[in-house]
Amino acid sequence: MPIYEFFCNNCSKTFDKLCSLKDDLSKLRCEYCESQNIKKKMSSFATSGNRDEHDHQSSSSCSSCSSGSCSSCGH
Repeated sequence: MPIYEFFCNNCSKTFDKLCSLKDDLSKLRCEYCESQNIKKKMSSFATSGNRDEHDHQSSSSCSSCSSGSCSSCGH
């Protein structure tokens, strides 16, 4: 189930809501002030995986080599 992020135009607060794809989002209310004057925000996507591994791969080179292309570590 996706997590949607909403902004309330009445109280100016942001909140998240875990929703089924079948849920009618037009009936959703602000969890702070109960207003229906809310808008779904554009959110980025999250992926699962090892964040440390991803951060390591994004570096230009490893400490054991000076080139940007290393056969031992894949950089």
